[in-house]
Amino acid sequence: MLKQRNIELLKDYALIAPALLILVALVIYPILSGIYLSFFDYNLLRETQPYVGIDNYIVLLSDPRFLKILWNTVLFAVLANAFSTLLGLASALLLNSSGRFVGLLRALGYLPWITPAVVFVVIWSWMFSGSFSPINAVLMQWGIIKSPISFLGDEKMIFLGLSLPVWSMLVVRIWASYAFKMTMFLAALQNIPQDRIDAARVDGANSWHVFRYVTMPGIMPVLLVVVSLSMIWNLSHFEVNYLLTAGGPKDLTNVITVYLYQLAFVQWKFGHAAAAGIYTLLLASVAAIVYLRLTRSEER
Repeated sequence: MLKQRNIELLKDYALIAPALLILVALVIYPILSGIYLSFFDYNLLRETQPYVGIDNYIVLLSDPRFLKILWNTVLFAVLANAFSTLLGLASALLLNSSGRFVGLLRALGYLPWITPAVVFVVIWSWMFSGSFSPINAVLMQWGIIKSPISFLGDEKMIFLGLSLPVWSMLVVRIWASYAFKMTMFLAALQNIPQDRIDAARVDGANSWHVFRYVTMPGIMPVLLVVVSLSMIWNLSHFEVNYLLTAGGPKDLTNVITVYLYQLAFVQWKFGHAAAAGIYTLLLASVAAIVYLRLTRSEER
C-alpha cells in the first residue's frame, strides 16, 4: 500500500515538474539574480565589480530624480487604473444588451486590447504631434486654440495639477487598458441572473438601485481581481511610456521600468538598475498583498 502511494506521488511530481522548471527558469531565477546583482556596483565599463551591500538602494532613495520617478510610477498606476476601470465598466454596461450593432461595437471595443503597443503608439504619436496632429487641426478650426499644441512636450501647460504630457500619457494608457476590463466586466454582467434584476424592478427599484444593489454585488469579485491585477501591471508598465516619450520631457512621464532600462542599457549601471527593479517588485508585492486581503474578505 505504501509503495503504491509513493508511486502515485512520483507520478504527481512528474506531471508538475515541467511547470515548476519553467517557473524556476523564467521567474524565480531572474528575481534571485536581480537581488544578487543589486548588491554589486556592476558596470560593464569596468573590469572589477565590487560588492557594495545595500549602497545601491541607499543611493537611489537619496536621489531626487529617482524619488520623482517613483512618484510618477505610483501616480500613473493609480490614475490609469481608476479611469480605465470606470471606462471599462461604463462600456460593459452599455454593451450588455442585445441589438443590431452590439456585436460590432464589442468587436471595436476589443481593438485596444489586441493591437500591438508599437502600432497604437505610432498612431497616438501622430495624433499628439505638434505639426501634424488632427486634434490640433480640429481645435484650431473650432477657434479653441490659435497655434498648435505640443501634447507630449509642453510641460508648462498645467491642468488639475498635472502637465499636458502627463495627461496625454494617461489618455494612451487608459485607452490601451480599458478593453481588458470591459471584457471581464461584460462577462460578469452576463452571469448575473436576470430574475434578480426582474425581481428588483417588480419591487420598485429604479436603474440606480438595480446597479447599486444587484449589479455591483454581482460583479464585485471580478472587480476586485481586475483592479488588483491592473494595479500590478500598471506599476510595471514599460512600453507606452518608453515608446511615446522615453520618459521625457524632464522626466515628467518617466517611470521606474523606463528608468531601469536607462540605467542598465544607456549608463551600463546594472547594479543600480537591479536595485530599481527590486523596488518595482516591492511595489507590485504591496498591490498583491492588498489583492489577497480583499479576496479573502470577499470570500468571508
